[in-house]
Amino acid sequence: MAEADYDLSKLSDVFEKAAEHLKSIVGKVDTSQLLELYSYYKQATEGPCNIPKPSWYEMQAKQKWQAWQSLGEMSRENAMTKYVELVSEIDPGWTNCEGGGHESGRTGWVAVSCLSNTDEHLDDKDKTIFDWVKEGNAEKVYEFARKSSTDSNIIDSEGMGLIHWAADRGNLDTMKCLIKDLTVDIDLKDGDGQTALHYAASCGHKEIVRFLLDNGANPNLADADGMLPVDVASGSEILEELKAC
Repeated sequence: MAEADYDLSKLSDVFEKAAEHLKSIVGKVDTSQLLELYSYYKQATEGPCNIPKPSWYEMQAKQKWQAWQSLGEMSRENAMTKYVELVSEIDPGWTNCEGGGHESGRTGWVAVSCLSNTDEHLDDKDKTIFDWVKEGNAEKVYEFARKSSTDSNIIDSEGMGLIHWAADRGNLDTMKCLIKDLTVDIDLKDGDGQTALHYAASCGHKEIVRFLLDNGANPNLADADGMLPVDVASGSEILEELKAC
């Protein structure tokens, strides 16, 4: 698929559909592909890397930054083409799949924002509440929590709580379940002092940012590096949302 094969309008349409389809095949995507897709998506939607290099200890953020930064001045059109090509490589013929041409009002960097989507496959009986949150299965999250004595504010081995994973993956239903049904601390900090609002703002999940703010998340909590959610915000809409608080 060459860049010249599409006019800009058609290319944008195919790109958005590819971004939407990717949410349904994320389990097929390995870490290196996630990084590549992330970089193309950011380049296509925002242009050349325009954020400061993350602190040395923010490993995932640093990997994402390096991937995006490495594209230099690549055009948005070329980045969209590369993105579509890679989705097609991962899932050949995806445009013929049910939902492959599905329109959505939200085609942001959703379920592939985190680099830990390469977890090995587990049978349902072996999954923890963290696994259900990562998969975005709000029903199973609620069911597991009701049957278990697990603390809803527990932090995992990566220093992240359930609410951080929900914010990172951009799943609004799961976030609603955690806040409204399981009463998770909305301002819970991870190992680097970041809240769910930091994650949602950084990953560009506008709906999650709005939900967190509407439900009392504190936009003035700084992380261990002194950064506020507004300092790591991705995209002008989220930036304006946070500045208005």
